[in-house]
Amino acid sequence: MKIKNIFGYTTASLIILSGMSVHSGTAQASAYMLSEGQNMYTTGLTYSTATDWFNQNRNRVPQGCTSKDYSWGHSYTYGYSYYTNFFANTALANQSCGAGGKTAGIGDVQLGVRGRLDNTRNGRTWELALSIPTGYDNKKINRLGYGKFGLWAGVAISTQNTGWEESMPSYGEFGTGINYWFGSPATQWKSYAKWSWRLDENGDNRIVLQGVLKLSLRDHTPEPIPAAGNFLRNSGDYDAGTISAKYSRRLAEQWTGALKIGQTVWGRNISASTFGTLSVTYSWDD
Repeated sequence: MKIKNIFGYTTASLIILSGMSVHSGTAQASAYMLSEGQNMYTTGLTYSTATDWFNQNRNRVPQGCTSKDYSWGHSYTYGYSYYTNFFANTALANQSCGAGGKTAGIGDVQLGVRGRLDNTRNGRTWELALSIPTGYDNKKINRLGYGKFGLWAGVAISTQNTGWEESMPSYGEFGTGINYWFGSPATQWKSYAKWSWRLDENGDNRIVLQGVLKLSLRDHTPEPIPAAGNFLRNSGDYDAGTISAKYSRRLAEQWTGALKIGQTVWGRNISASTFGTLSVTYSWDD
């Protein structure tokens, strides 16, 4: 195997294990950069369900129906240069709760750029992304996105320097950022922390534990949107704490598969969801 392919696989695997979650409706920073001419495409199916709701007082109460949300996520990253990566992601979604209205369509499309905080190493990045509304319909109970343009700005740092410390048995990654929306949705602050373990010498099998915290800055005048049961989901004005575990396995030289399960364990104006994602990633060089 060529050294370039080894490095490309390692970096791509670390990006998968960092912020690219296909069930998420907002961007999340990744600490790793692809090299010039490298490409990475990730697709995954996510199922999320909930019977309870975290109300305005952060109390967990029955939401009156069982929500069942399916999504098919797509994410692409291109290594334009050593200093710059471009990325795009979106998802096809199907949302329902009980016998009420169902919604299916394309979620927001996000287009972004990622760069290095430290030009001498990998594992320290900044990124900016634009959210473009596509499938939003204010006539439906379940709505995809907020129907507004948004901006994401984030940074991420890993304790591993890809390509130089590949033999590290475990390593951490931390990231934070802001989602600002043009219009009624409240601005959201999002941070995450994760720890990864290599299960074998080559790093073909890995386990990742992650925690994510989202907090509303309670600005703007959020639009009251009907949600599961008889609750209102004020656009953007919610808090959420989730935990998840992921297993990733290298399937072939350019292919990686991953299984992720998680739970929303704390929140405000949001469902107490349990979710699972099965994804596959293909990476290649120009």
